[in-house]
Amino acid sequence: MTLHLAVPMSHVHERYFGRPSCPKCGDLMMAPESSEFLSVYDIRHIWVCDGCDYQFKTLIRFSAAAA
Repeated sequence: MTLHLAVPMSHVHERYFGRPSCPKCGDLMMAPESSEFLSVYDIRHIWVCDGCDYQFKTLIRFSAAAA
C-alpha cells in the first residue's frame, strides 16, 4: 500500500496515520469532514480546519499490488 498525502506534515506520526496539518494555520487535523470513493484505488478526503475554516482535499491512492 502506498500512501500519498497532498499537504506538508509537521509530526512523524502523521505520515503513518494520514492525519495532515492545516496548510494555512498548521493545526493538526483530527478527521476529514467527508470522504468519497473515487475508484478501487483512490479515496478523496475533504478537510475543514476547526481553527481557521480553511478547506482542502487529500487523495489516498492504493497501489494495484496491495489490492
